[in-house]
Amino acid sequence: MRRQGGRVTRREVLEWLGRSATLALGADLVSLSRSLAGPVPDADDPRFEFRPGELPPDRRAGWPVRTVDPQDLSALLARWRLAIDGLVDRPRTYSFPELLELPLTDQVTDFHCVEGWSVDDVPWTGVGLGLVLDRARVRPGATHVNLHTAGGKYNESLPLAVAREPRTLLAYGAVGRTLPLDHGFPLRAVIPRLLGYKNAKHVERIELSDRPLSGFWVAAGYPYGGEVPAARLRPGKF
Repeated sequence: MRRQGGRVTRREVLEWLGRSATLALGADLVSLSRSLAGPVPDADDPRFEFRPGELPPDRRAGWPVRTVDPQDLSALLARWRLAIDGLVDRPRTYSFPELLELPLTDQVTDFHCVEGWSVDDVPWTGVGLGLVLDRARVRPGATHVNLHTAGGKYNESLPLAVAREPRTLLAYGAVGRTLPLDHGFPLRAVIPRLLGYKNAKHVERIELSDRPLSGFWVAAGYPYGGEVPAARLRPGKF
């Protein structure tokens, strides 16, 4: 599913993500709410170009959306906050603009679905989960990070050690734009070496706990670990 050579335009990236409306990162919440209701611009933006070897995958292959909890955008934006609580000394709640003020991380990593397909070279933008945990001052008794999602159906859980890995990300954007709603806006987990069902969408609460939460897919019989088979991992992309 990897595109070879050439320039990939912002339009192609947005088409690959589903042509859901998005907004350039850094805008205030009012502009965000208004712009996400409008169409994706047709004009290419020359700021979004990729060097060979860092290209998103072939847009014709697409990226199927797998979700158990569709969201209403306007309702989500009206109430969304990110809470950090549980076994922490400094519980905190972030609004979306406050999240944007944290040091950002850009990474190009692969996405792997349990169904057997993969999307190469996804250009994510977000905040390192480890950074958010450090600011909350995790207590010694914590062993797991439980991710609670909007609607409460698509919850997930990670061992604390996995949550602290350098490439475990709380992503709110891709290619300099906010994520489309179908792909997890306002915030989704990105753990490149774990299968897609562990990369929870629409995250609104991060709970530090001394035990794992049984998420939707684990309760349905999928393994808690969710490791991508080694043969599917590409060096430097997980």
